[in-house]
Amino acid sequence: MKLLKAAIVAALSALAATGCSTSKVDTLVAADVDLCDRTPEVRDAIVRVLGADDCAAVSNQSLRGLPRLDLRDRQLTTLSAGVFDGLAGLGELFLSRNELTALPAGVFDGLTGLQGLYLNHNQLTALPAGVFDRLTRLEELGLHENQLTTLPDGVFDGLTSLRVLYLSNNQLTALPAGVFDRLTSLQRLRLRENQLTALPAGVFDNLTSLVGLSLRENQLTTLPAGVFDNLTHLRHLALRNNHLVGLTRNDPLFAAVSGKVVIGGQNPPGA
Repeated sequence: MKLLKAAIVAALSALAATGCSTSKVDTLVAADVDLCDRTPEVRDAIVRVLGADDCAAVSNQSLRGLPRLDLRDRQLTTLSAGVFDGLAGLGELFLSRNELTALPAGVFDGLTGLQGLYLNHNQLTALPAGVFDRLTRLEELGLHENQLTTLPDGVFDGLTSLRVLYLSNNQLTALPAGVFDRLTSLQRLRLRENQLTALPAGVFDNLTSLVGLSLRENQLTTLPAGVFDNLTHLRHLALRNNHLVGLTRNDPLFAAVSGKVVIGGQNPPGA
């Protein structure tokens, strides 16, 4: 299928070079999956937002110009392959509070302009490898309140613009080494209320822009030496309700952290 698509694009590009209208070329290229054949709840939401009479009346140009799509509380259980095809101009996509248990591979590949993606409050148990690779402009990703038990290696590597990552209230028991290495723009990371028992050495080393980190309400018993050493901009570090014994704010582990460290008691707002 990918080879066929590439051949079609190449042929149409050659056709455009001969003087064929580029709008006709765009129309042909964009029609991977017809809007009328997509997941009904998604199809109907797009038709309604665009004010079209029906799905057949929606042009590829209209799809490309859609800036925001709100699919919260639609009782979605699955998403069909190609469900977001043609939405290259989409800036925000809300899929929160549905019943999704899985995501199709490549489901977000065409959303290259996306800045906010919200998948929280679903029932996701796993993420496909590379599912976020094309989202290089994404700034905020909500994956909290799911059932994730593991994260694929490199799952966030393409998210070089990401500033906020919510992973709280899942079932994560461990983090892959290097899972956050490419997130050099990240400012807030929430990992609270998981089942983490340990952290890989150096797991936060590249998060030099981080200002807020929440690890509260996990099962941590120890922390690797130097795990926070590169977090020189950190303002809030929340560690309450773990199994960390004997730690105080004056511990050398927190020497590089200039902000507030909460080991017990109340967390700072939003931690």
